Amino acid sequence: MTDKEILDKLMEYVAEDSMKALGCTEPVAIAYAGYEAGKALGDGEIKKLTVKTSKNIYKNAKSVKIPNSKGRHGIGLAGAIGVLSKDLDLSPSLIFQRLSDEILQASLDLVEAGKVEVDYVENVPNIYISVKIETENSTIESIVANGHTNLEKIIVDGQVKYDNSQKTEEVKDDFDFKSLSIERLKNIIDQTDAKEFMFTLEGIDVNRKAAAEGLKGYGSNLGKTLADLRDKKILEDNMITETRILTAAAADMRMGGGQCEVFTSGGSGNQGIGVILPTAVVAGYENIGQEDLAKALFFAHVLNRYVKEYSGKLSGICGCSIGASVGAAAGISYMLGGSVDQISGACSNIFANLTGMVCDGAKESCSMKLSTCAEESVVASYLALNGMITDANVGVVGNSIEETILNVGKLSKEAFNTVDDVMLEVINR
Repeated sequence: MTDKEILDKLMEYVAEDSMKALGCTEPVAIAYAGYEAGKALGDGEIKKLTVKTSKNIYKNAKSVKIPNSKGRHGIGLAGAIGVLSKDLDLSPSLIFQRLSDEILQASLDLVEAGKVEVDYVENVPNIYISVKIETENSTIESIVANGHTNLEKIIVDGQVKYDNSQKTEEVKDDFDFKSLSIERLKNIIDQTDAKEFMFTLEGIDVNRKAAAEGLKGYGSNLGKTLADLRDKKILEDNMITETRILTAAAADMRMGGGQCEVFTSGGSGNQGIGVILPTAVVAGYENIGQEDLAKALFFAHVLNRYVKEYSGKLSGICGCSIGASVGAAAGISYMLGGSVDQISGACSNIFANLTGMVCDGAKESCSMKLSTCAEESVVASYLALNGMITDANVGVVGNSIEETILNVGKLSKEAFNTVDDVMLEVINR
């Protein structure tokens, strides 16, 4: 492919992965699947609602708060809200934005009446959701798979009314992201007019507003507490502390069910926080211009997606540790004039440090992991720019950054899938 064709594809990926979203990605996806099933529902009374998901979706949707739900959570509740929102015209990423008291109460009534069943299933894609509605007269099932907003099928009374599965396979095979090197990605971005990337700057304003809201007190209150520690001079007042405070506060708000949107990366709100805010904070301290910042953010989003091509969008390893923080480290190093070796070195420093951070599901304490990863992305970048780069071919770090990412992907898919099985036993205890 030519550089122009690759750039066009990268622009498509970043546009697909980076947008405003309200609420945690997995409950939103479950509600979306329910919404699509509900649109095919007539007026019959719901006798049973069954939500089945992959293990990773289950893990990430079980405990995180749902926006506008008055502090509630639950996979079954998310599915019921989606089904009962069928008469609304909704964007998938903002599906909880118009949650009314009436729909919430009706959804709670379904759950409390024992009409909603939830389970996870084996041998399905990492991203998989089935919502089945049973009434006296009909059965309707929607299937979302291989993407949080990728509707694959609608089945009504055993008949497939909508089938997008073949198109999904075609799109999946259309572009070999893994064949690209970090050097080529950097060169393509270097040679492109910065005006092409200015759209990425919207994410800064969105995520800063989320952080400001989080500092009022949400979830685990980590961001607010860290700010208090800074004010008491227990923590230094510098860009590293600011990065940690802002990312923690934004995650507190999001995981605590706040009603403020965040801008995503790699399809994840927390990863959007972890990619965008560290890069923006460093840019402010270093007086980086808007055009250079836009290029850096685009590079950061691309690197986050690049890692996911190997690890999968969801895995037993925390995506903020091996995806968002790597993207941020790459973006920061690029923005500060780093060479390919220094950018790769910053990413290697992250992998040497954070690989193995386990994902135990989305919940309020995710702000702890996210803020740690965000802080380390700044540190890893400055270490690499000042000559400290993790030795090659030692541990998870390979002879090149591409080999390291391959190694981490192998760990994610072949080792941490077993961790997921044990983790589900733990969180269901």
